Amino acid sequence: MKIAIVEDDKRDRDILTAFLSKYEEEHTQELSTVSYPSGEEFLCMSSTEKYSLIFMDIYLGDGIDGIETARRLRERGEEGLIVFLTGSREDIWRAVQLHDCFDYVDKESLGYTRVEKLMDDVCQKLRVQVKALEFWSGKQKIRLPVSRIQFLVSHDKHVIITLDNGSEMCYRATFASVSALLEEESRFLLCNRGILLNMDFVRRAHSETFEMAGGSLLPIRKRNRGQIMQAYHEYQFEKLNEEGWR
Repeated sequence: MKIAIVEDDKRDRDILTAFLSKYEEEHTQELSTVSYPSGEEFLCMSSTEKYSLIFMDIYLGDGIDGIETARRLRERGEEGLIVFLTGSREDIWRAVQLHDCFDYVDKESLGYTRVEKLMDDVCQKLRVQVKALEFWSGKQKIRLPVSRIQFLVSHDKHVIITLDNGSEMCYRATFASVSALLEEESRFLLCNRGILLNMDFVRRAHSETFEMAGGSLLPIRKRNRGQIMQAYHEYQFEKLNEEGWR
């Protein structure tokens, strides 16, 4: 989910960003947050960047205020949910008159509990589905966002999972039990015995290996290499078609 924070106060921006990061971690939700110090800068950049959720401070100091920024945004046909931020209840009534406010947050009551409830409502409104890989490593329950997994590799009685940032996580669990949980995910491909990769992270396919986003080279099983490559190309073709229809 792409989120914009339009707020001239750096302290308020940092606090809200921290709450959103905490929500992302606790709810296994992917959030991409960008901050703007003024309405003018936001309107300029949002002409090319589309946001699902916009936190808009009503009073932005110099320049146009948040309500006028929201009005101009709607005139352009942008449909992102708008949550107004304010330190004055009088401003809330001005925002309501715009008839285009998903919610508002009083800065005096800005806390994680309020943001968590708000984000739950946003996810429900946007029908965002959070997909996570859940399994047990010994007595520890592991929960990882599926979209962040680059690939899994079997290692003895463990499974090593490489994430999108290149970090490697080693868990005491069988490769078969963990990979079975991803069978319904079309983005994952068993390219070799004990190696399951996320095709969204394949940088390029070579004749004998897949080169991943972080530079890792994963071998392609020789016995049915043709079928593996066909599955990869079909997935990429379907992905391009879906993106073309958006």
